[in-house]
Amino acid sequence: MRALDDILIGFFIFFAIDRAIRLLSSTVVAPWAEKKSHDHNTVENWKTGAELAMLLVALAVVFKMRRFINKA
Repeated sequence: MRALDDILIGFFIFFAIDRAIRLLSSTVVAPWAEKKSHDHNTVENWKTGAELAMLLVALAVVFKMRRFINKA
């Protein structure tokens, strides 16, 4: 049952991080990008780029903390 618990916790953590990144992208990046450009495609590109950057930062944090994560 431990493996199922780990999978479920990882699943919920993933979606929590995903939604937090989307929320930050919509509330911070989108208004900033709309001030710079009124083109919808450009705004979406900025949002997607920011989401990718935040996911890469999350990946780097997990990679750096993998020893701590493995101890649990």
